[in-house]
Amino acid sequence: MRIDRSLVQRLELGSARLSCLQVAALDSIAPRTGAQCEPFDGGAFIAFGPGRFVNRAMGLGLGEASPTATVSALVEFYEARALAPSLEVCPWVDDALLNALGAAGFRTERFRSVYAHDLIDLPPLDADAMIVAESADTAEGRRAVLADDAPVGSAARSVSDEYCDAAALLPNANDLVALVAGQVAACGSLIATDGMAVLGGGATAPAHRRRGLQSALLVHRLHLAVSLDCDLAVATALPAGQSARNLERLGFVQLYTQAVMTRP
Repeated sequence: MRIDRSLVQRLELGSARLSCLQVAALDSIAPRTGAQCEPFDGGAFIAFGPGRFVNRAMGLGLGEASPTATVSALVEFYEARALAPSLEVCPWVDDALLNALGAAGFRTERFRSVYAHDLIDLPPLDADAMIVAESADTAEGRRAVLADDAPVGSAARSVSDEYCDAAALLPNANDLVALVAGQVAACGSLIATDGMAVLGGGATAPAHRRRGLQSALLVHRLHLAVSLDCDLAVATALPAGQSARNLERLGFVQLYTQAVMTRP
C-alpha cells in the first residue's frame, strides 16, 4: 500500500468529518452534553463535552492555515468550553506547527497507530463464529459489553450508553455483535464514509476474552466493507496493544502513528 500525503489527508480529514457527524448525533440525543464541532482548515475541532470520549481536534496541519492561526483557534475553541486544548498530530504536518504547539505549552500525551487494509486477499470468515447485526434483542447486551459492565445508572454507564446510541444514528452505521450461547459476548462497528470502512466500537465481555471473537468480528467487517463498495478499511489502536496485534495478524498495515498533544 502506497503511503503518501494524499492517503494521509483522506484518512485524517475523513476522520474529522465523521467525528462532526458523531457530534451532531450526540447533541440530538443528549443536548445537555453541549457537544460541538467547528470545521477548521479541512479538519475540525471536536468537543463531546467534559468527561466524554473525544475532546480533541482532528485533521489540523494539512491545509493552508498558518501555525500561529491554527494554535490560536485551537486554544480559543477549547478554553471557551472549559476543556484542555488538545489535538491529534500526524507525521505529515510541518515542523513549524510542532514548534508553535511546543511554544504554546502543548505536550505529547499519548500515541495511537493508524492501520489500513486494502480489502484485497481477505482472510476467510470464521464459520464457527455467530456474528449478527445488532437488533432490539441484542441492544442491551451490547451496551453492557461496551460499558465494561458498569452499573446501569452510573456516570460511566450513562456516558457509554449515550455514545453508543449516538453512533447508531450515523449514516451507514453497522453495529455487530458476536453471540455465545445466545448472549452478546463481543461487539464491533463499521461506518462506511467516502469509500472507507471505519472500524471501531470493539469490546469483549471479560468472560469471553482471548477466544478470538474480536478477530472474527474484524474479518466479518472486512467482508462487509467489500459489500458496501468500500476500497479501504481503517482502524486505530494503541501501539503494541492487543488490538494492534489482532489488526496486524489479519493483514492490516500500520500506516503511521499519531501523537495526541494537549496543553494542560
